[in-house]
Amino acid sequence: MFVIGHLHNYRKLILPLLTFAAAGIPARAQYGLALSPMRVEMNLAPGAQRNGSLAIANDGKEPGRFRTEILDLSIDKEAVPQFEKDIPAEAEYSCRNWVTVNPMEAEIAAGAQMPIRYTFRVPAGAPPRTYHCALGFTGLTEAKTGQSAIGIMALVRLTSTFYITVGNPAPAGEVKEISIEKFSSAASAGYRAVISVENSGLTNLRGAGKVEIVNETGDLVQSADFPPVVILPSRMQRLPVVLESKLGSGAYTLRTRVNLGNGEIQEAELKFRLPMTNE
Repeated sequence: MFVIGHLHNYRKLILPLLTFAAAGIPARAQYGLALSPMRVEMNLAPGAQRNGSLAIANDGKEPGRFRTEILDLSIDKEAVPQFEKDIPAEAEYSCRNWVTVNPMEAEIAAGAQMPIRYTFRVPAGAPPRTYHCALGFTGLTEAKTGQSAIGIMALVRLTSTFYITVGNPAPAGEVKEISIEKFSSAASAGYRAVISVENSGLTNLRGAGKVEIVNETGDLVQSADFPPVVILPSRMQRLPVVLESKLGSGAYTLRTRVNLGNGEIQEAELKFRLPMTNE
């Protein structure tokens, strides 16, 4: 399973190889794979075809090899993207079967860049909605002739996510609930707010707004942007917001003000006390 965040349009991962000096195996240089863009959005009509390309690069000093996979996408309850070869629950919104890719496997020279070409073919009967899928790239180091394979093989995984909107589905979303949860974290107050957003429509939502916490005297003690995680269609999505360590014992109010893309500014608030009374 791939578990990779993708809030940016560019991602670079370095592949360090383990050194086995005690076994007499010399260290090998690193190679790094980079992929761009990390997210692609398209508006296509039923029956349409669209060609495009990604760029994958090896900015290391050794050649590398990669394989391409066509993947389904989901977002878990921690708001983390999950990439797998088949996610049955996403079947109604998957574009995985619409895409062909070239190459599916290739070597890439040190310091080189190559295009990954793709073609999407939308079925003529595709209902209006936003579909999602991804291309995953797995880099694999290969043992040199005469060397032990132990410890010199590792994986790098990169993904580029595709969102394809067919027709003009209207956004429909609502902040349904805010709750406070305790969790283990030495770097925070040990609590997080969870904002639950219902996407009742057939297209993606992304919230734009603020999350603020004020104390009992009305002073602002924490402020952050509304979590920018994509909210996929026809589901309830949990969006965690970690509470800062400076929040001590006392009464607080969490307020959120957000536009979910449907032209409305929604406001919601929750009054809570730390430590939680049910601890």
